[in-house]
Amino acid sequence: MTRSLAPLLLVACGGAVPTLDFVPPAAAPVDLDAPGPIVHEAVVSARWAVPLEGLVDLDDARAAELSPGEHDIVLPVHVLTHPTAGVFVIDTGVPRADSPARGLIARFAGAIEPVEPLGAILDRQEGPLTSVFLTHAHLDHVLGLVDVPEGVSIHAGRGEEAPANFEGRLTFPTFARALGDRTLTTWNFDASGLDVGGVRAIDVLGDGSLYALDANGHTPGSTAYLARTTEGPALFTGDCSHTRWGWDHGVTPGTYTVDHEANAHSLAALRGLAADHPSMQVFVGHEL
Repeated sequence: MTRSLAPLLLVACGGAVPTLDFVPPAAAPVDLDAPGPIVHEAVVSARWAVPLEGLVDLDDARAAELSPGEHDIVLPVHVLTHPTAGVFVIDTGVPRADSPARGLIARFAGAIEPVEPLGAILDRQEGPLTSVFLTHAHLDHVLGLVDVPEGVSIHAGRGEEAPANFEGRLTFPTFARALGDRTLTTWNFDASGLDVGGVRAIDVLGDGSLYALDANGHTPGSTAYLARTTEGPALFTGDCSHTRWGWDHGVTPGTYTVDHEANAHSLAALRGLAADHPSMQVFVGHEL
């Protein structure tokens, strides 16, 4: 991360990981539809099968055509290479060796089938990793953090530094172990003052090539990302929408979501942003 991405405020509290607020550089005015400088690679780090009712709200009348049961998903890692700022990844897939999951959580995650661990993905990049951008702190997005070299900054939305509910208290220790003694840098959308297509945003690098977008609801700090790539704009929804079906029909995730009303608002805002920019590629949380 460049020097302009300096921390502002250190926060530490019981049951949480230490955090630093991100201080955004000045935002650059850009044409979102114009090709940008970032090269994007989507990688399947692992495969998994989980209950569909966790991924899609089956109580929504629009989901009547769907049947409950196991649904195949992937754990993606999105590699973003900027010509001057370096290499970034969105989410972390699975680790090369030891998982940070323990006990019942390790059993739950035991069915994850590794395809390409984060360490192997990083090994074949032309430059070192600069930063990790998490969409949120659920275990299937943070397991690969143990492969992240020391000194690499880890970013997530405000609210991911502590568990949000009972289920979060069960899985949060996995995130804390994966993070280790590193500090989590949080996106502070309240202080940003930037709006991108109706969505609160932060211009991460200050050149209009990469934005963090407020997508709270699935978790309190859920964050989407928008990159201006050499192939055009690319939106990474995180688990604001797990599936392409959920995205296409505007149906929120199911039982894995903390706040359905907030998730519905964030999903509608992201879909509106994409609709205003028809060339925008959309990458949902768990399908490629």
